[in-house]
Amino acid sequence: MPGRHAAAEARPRRRGRSLVILAVVLALLVPTAAYIGIREFGPAAAEQATSCQGSLRIRVSAAPEIAGPLKSVVERVDQAKVSVDGACVAFDVSAESPRDVFTRLSGGDSTDIPDLWVPDTWEWVSRTGIAQDRLLSLSPSVASSPLVLATTQSDAENLGKNADNWSTLATAGNMALADAEKSGVALSALLGIRRSLSGAPEEARSTLGTILLRLNKDRVDDLDVELDQASRENGLRHGVPATEQQVLSYTKENAGADLVPVAPKNGTVLLDYPLVAVVQDKARAPRIIEAGATLMRYVDDAKGRAAFRKAGFRDYRDLAPASQGEGVGEVKALPPVTLQDADDVLRSWAAMSLESRLLAVVDVSGSMAAAAGSRNRIELARDAAGTAFSYFPDKGEVGLWAFSENRDGNRDYVQLSPTGALTPKHRGELKNALDKLPGQIRGGTGLYDTFLAAYRTAQSGFDSSRVNSLVLLTDGRDEDSAGISMNQLISTLKTEADAARPIAVILVGIGPEADLAALQQIADTTGGRAYRAKNATDMEDIIIDALLRRQCGSACS
Repeated sequence: MPGRHAAAEARPRRRGRSLVILAVVLALLVPTAAYIGIREFGPAAAEQATSCQGSLRIRVSAAPEIAGPLKSVVERVDQAKVSVDGACVAFDVSAESPRDVFTRLSGGDSTDIPDLWVPDTWEWVSRTGIAQDRLLSLSPSVASSPLVLATTQSDAENLGKNADNWSTLATAGNMALADAEKSGVALSALLGIRRSLSGAPEEARSTLGTILLRLNKDRVDDLDVELDQASRENGLRHGVPATEQQVLSYTKENAGADLVPVAPKNGTVLLDYPLVAVVQDKARAPRIIEAGATLMRYVDDAKGRAAFRKAGFRDYRDLAPASQGEGVGEVKALPPVTLQDADDVLRSWAAMSLESRLLAVVDVSGSMAAAAGSRNRIELARDAAGTAFSYFPDKGEVGLWAFSENRDGNRDYVQLSPTGALTPKHRGELKNALDKLPGQIRGGTGLYDTFLAAYRTAQSGFDSSRVNSLVLLTDGRDEDSAGISMNQLISTLKTEADAARPIAVILVGIGPEADLAALQQIADTTGGRAYRAKNATDMEDIIIDALLRRQCGSACS
């Protein structure tokens, strides 16, 4: 999925639309789309009287916020009786969520498809998977609006001092986030965060995962509903990603609302509202393309641009503020995201958004009292488990076991807290159980019996609506001579594996004495992953990596 958030320097600033110049720009920005281009017309061309007979009706689906000024433009086209292939062109503009149009197009539904489409961001177009000869970009932008964080006046003053980029702004601003698969604004916010991260790809991926984990706890169903809290008695609960146009429009309609836009100093993402021709009937395509070119001539003349500025939009060619003294002033646009970066963002979001059912199993054998950096091993395991639990939203389900040898009669393991929803009460029970782990250190390591029992428990409690995970942390090797052998464990796991009840297995060996070879063999058999952790930093990285890999399991590279 290619990103289309172009740097300001890459955007043409001349008012004319040279086919050659814009074709080159689109070839760079939109490699998956065929660019048709629009001829260059003088100012009088749009108002020139023409002769036409009959009517050519063109259906236009536009993102709701841009439909208003677009309708004012097409009214002028209707009045001018503009000819397209000899017929009088008339545009029927409907306000429609880009997600709804995307769903119909990507699902192959040929009913209720517009001739022209103006989504809020190019990502919707590129993600449809439709061949380039069916979705044709007629213009890279009808109008644009920078992505901002909508927040309170007092928070804006603090954020303005420290908000260098989207990663710092999102975390410092306690940003709410909706489903990036359904919201162009939410996806643009994630792309902004990704573009602000530097370093090696794996390092950036881990940092992105950490940020997404934190943001996912404040996930909301609808950003517009969250934004509407600004005019209510209690005000905003979180910073809300929005376009500058949304904030300007909202404050005009809700005088006195405590709502202020903030943009990162080092650049932001642009929502660019491209004009796209949707070709279902190739014989009709030339007329749709010509109609789109006509529409853009009226959009780009003085009256058209004035209508979009009045609605709070910017002209994408110079990004000048819609009006002085409002919005976030001059902005710098972030460079385009790569296809790999954009795909990685959506994969990471999908992984972090999955509802989980997790059984955590912690080694409390005697060797867990050994030092591990500034802490001992059991403290490292305790803190890592606590961190992992804190990342899970309230809808997640978590259970906790401890194991060594003969913890519960002849059993090597004991249930400390049953697997259940992370209500405040259950979170408290888990915390208390974790806090008591250092006082339970004793005995050898009953690794194999414990893992098999935990695996069977995870299978028996399998929930098909969730990612079902088993995480085991240990510092040693199996020491239970009365228990099953490694060969017996592997043979049993192969026999009892059930593709209809997949368990995401994560095994962590703490310290140099951990039997990583055994853990790796178990992981290979179950399609899981084995890690070695030496310190707290390793544990944090492992947690992030394991959560990021939940969506693809062993298929992740």
